[in-house]
Amino acid sequence: MTIRFNNQYLEKVFKNQFVAGKPRYGADVILKFKKTVLKLQFAGNIRELHQLKGLHFEALKGDYAGFHSVRVDGKYRLILEIQEGTVIGIKEILVIEDLTNHYR
Repeated sequence: MTIRFNNQYLEKVFKNQFVAGKPRYGADVILKFKKTVLKLQFAGNIRELHQLKGLHFEALKGDYAGFHSVRVDGKYRLILEIQEGTVIGIKEILVIEDLTNHYR
């Protein structure tokens, strides 16, 4: 799948670029975040995301209605938006919006 970032901080973290200031997440969360994004990249379509049970891909409700989430670990969730692809051969684009603490 095609992955885009709507969050500059997370994009820099994923690409191992320098980020000024205090880190928002621990090293273990960042490693799990990167692994989760790679899983999303290698999925062929949304149906495959549903089949990867460890991700717990689901549509969100309430303030996040219209977005989806996947688990990074037991505490953190990656918030995604699904966009339709405009280029031939690209059906869906996952836009990474945020990495949130699910229980806060």
